Amino acid sequence: MSGASPRQEAKAAFVRGETAYNLGKFNDAIAAFEEAYALSRLPEILFNLGQCYRRQWETDKRSELGRRALHYYEALSREAPTSPVRQDAEQFIAELRPAVAQAEANEREGLIAAAHGGEAVKLARTLFLGGQGQDAAIVLRRLLHEPDHERELLAEAYLLLGRVSAGAGDVLDAEAQFRRALELRPSAELTNPRGSELAAFEAAKHMAGSGLRLVQAPFGEVPARTPARIDVAVEGDTEKMVSQLELGYRRADTGAFLNTRAAPPAPLNMPAAVLTPGAHVDYYVRALDSAGSILAESGNPALPFRLQVASPPLPVQSSAAPVPWYQHWWLWTAAGVVAAGTATGIYLGTRPESLPTFGVEAGPRSPQGMSR
Repeated sequence: MSGASPRQEAKAAFVRGETAYNLGKFNDAIAAFEEAYALSRLPEILFNLGQCYRRQWETDKRSELGRRALHYYEALSREAPTSPVRQDAEQFIAELRPAVAQAEANEREGLIAAAHGGEAVKLARTLFLGGQGQDAAIVLRRLLHEPDHERELLAEAYLLLGRVSAGAGDVLDAEAQFRRALELRPSAELTNPRGSELAAFEAAKHMAGSGLRLVQAPFGEVPARTPARIDVAVEGDTEKMVSQLELGYRRADTGAFLNTRAAPPAPLNMPAAVLTPGAHVDYYVRALDSAGSILAESGNPALPFRLQVASPPLPVQSSAAPVPWYQHWWLWTAAGVVAAGTATGIYLGTRPESLPTFGVEAGPRSPQGMSR
């Protein structure tokens, strides 16, 4: 308003707020009343702001709206103890406090129930930093009892749970949680430690080893149609976190992995059915905690190991080239016998009954009836 005094501007803003409130436009009313209060500092305007938020709270039971209403009623009660609206403000305070506290509890429970994985760790951190360590512990312990979480997420959860326990004065539990975190992430460190956190963490580091890991010997060729034993050693599990080993396997590059489990030290066995002659088989091994989350891996579904199944032996053959049928010795021996017999038959069949004798004394004889 050009040329208007602050008082006039405050009154104009107040009128706009009152009009918006009566129309149910509470956001517009809040903006106008805040302007009026900034210009005039009249405490009764705080009551009006409380009324705007309370009306919104009645429609939408979000604790944030109830808390804002309480804030303005309490401010009016402090700043204007003789105000004619103080009694109304205190009545609203008495009604709102338990209702808002219950709404906050319900919202918190809903957030806890809905938070999973990384979101659960973020929520727990927010609760812890906000002084709600008990709720943070609920979120984290619930997370640690869920399956299929990865090693890094578990390490973060154990690290934060150690801080929560230290903040609650349970130093022994804090050390235990820190040891689990260091077993999964040997390089873990605390950021901005407070209270007894650092002492518990240093004690855990003193006991920590080089980290949990799986060790297995490389495979050569395995026999066909015989279960293959997968020998895997669990090392660095000082906290006894590993509950089961999981073997995932499949024919090379074909579909989803099947799996089988065994509690160490029992061995893992790859079923004979998948070990067909000449096949390639992809596999990996995981160490799981009691909830089924992954503590360590040797290979993984994206980068599995591969083993070769033996092929059946080929028939034994001579290194010499086969002899053609027409070169066999027995064939030509028989043929020679047949040939010799044929020649003899021809000779004998054409020989005359008697042959002339050519002696010294006898000359050739003329045929009968003929003379020299």
